[in-house]
Amino acid sequence: MYLCTMQTNTSDSSVLLLLAACVLPEGILEFFNVVRVDEEPSPKSDTLYSTILHIHIDEVDNRTDDMAAFRPNGFTEASVVQDFPIRDRKVVLHVRRRRWINEQGKNVVQNVYPLIAKGTRYSQEFADFFKEAAG
Repeated sequence: MYLCTMQTNTSDSSVLLLLAACVLPEGILEFFNVVRVDEEPSPKSDTLYSTILHIHIDEVDNRTDDMAAFRPNGFTEASVVQDFPIRDRKVVLHVRRRRWINEQGKNVVQNVYPLIAKGTRYSQEFADFFKEAAG
């Protein structure tokens, strides 16, 4: 687990990893890698945010010994998850899960991660924030 603290003499990559750990949902970097970040202007109808920050993350290859026979088969279509805004930017996570082919030649998606709150397209932390704010 990453804590949001920084030591001196750290490499650029470790500083970026620390920053990602501070702004992404807790624990997500244990299972996913940030592969791309894009920013676009918000629609004129959106007066709350100036831009939209799209963070693309892909599941890491986390095969266990019992999955040794599975072969990689690309990624699923990205799921879109709304997360906490950062400064004046709306944040949208694009999450791609790994697909595998098992010994029988069937597509398999393995692990289930608690990325979104049940019944929503919001990160669990963002949904909890809304629940608390609403009382």
